[in-house]
Order: sequence, then C-alpha cells, then structure tokens
Amino acid sequence: MEDKGAQEINYLLHSILFNEQRLFNEQSTNLDLTVQQARTLELIQKDPGMIQREIADALSIRDASVSSMLKNLERDGYVKRRKDRRSDRNKRIFLTDKGEEIIKELGNLFEDVEKQIIKPLEKDETKLLLKLLRKMDAEISE
Repeated sequence: MEDKGAQEINYLLHSILFNEQRLFNEQSTNLDLTVQQARTLELIQKDPGMIQREIADALSIRDASVSSMLKNLERDGYVKRRKDRRSDRNKRIFLTDKGEEIIKELGNLFEDVEKQIIKPLEKDETKLLLKLLRKMDAEISE
C-alpha cells in the first residue's frame, strides 16, 4: 500500500509541475519566453554575475542546455556576458535593461500562476501541505 502512495505522490508532484508550466505558457504568450528561460532570468536577477555552472546547478539542468538557453537570451537582448576578472574561462551573466523590464512582468505572472495552483486549498490545508512537503524535502536533501 505504501508503494502505491509513493507512486501517487510522485505522479501528482510531476503533474502539478507540468500543469504549472502549461499555465505559465498559456498566460505568457506575449512574452515569448519558456518557463525555463523565465526562471533563469529570475535567478540571474536574484544573483547578478552568476556563471553558467551555477545556473545549471541551481536549475538542475545540463551545462549544454544552459549554454544554448543563454545564447538565445543574449541574442534576444535579455542578458549580457562579461569576462570574469579572476578567470578567463568564466563569463559572468547579468540582466540587461530589457531583462530587468521583463522580470517585472514575470514576477506578476509567476505569482498569478502560483495562486492558481493553491486556489482550491483552505489556508490551514496550505500550511499543512507546506509542512509535509518541507518534511519530505528535508529527508531526501540530506
């Protein structure tokens, strides 16, 4: 029985993430960004000057995928790369003015999508769910 519970939890977590991406895509058609690109911009805004490896680690995606995504974001004018003073191999990544502007729209969009996800829950249910998810996360993060 526990096996089925674990499978259903895993399925539901994946389903929620998939549907979050779908909602984002439906509501961001005018932005012309993928969820992953949007999350990358958000990450860079929170920690300007990150290097590619740090972005890959933070998003749990391959370096090659990040490289391709950053090329597209740079081409579209959202980010710029600067040489690292301490290492010729690394380039620091920063948002451009256009990137900063889109972040404002993204913040509202992500907030709306996140509200939609928890909309069916009562406040006490949300608190309980958070407590349980944190407990699960702590167990597997050690």
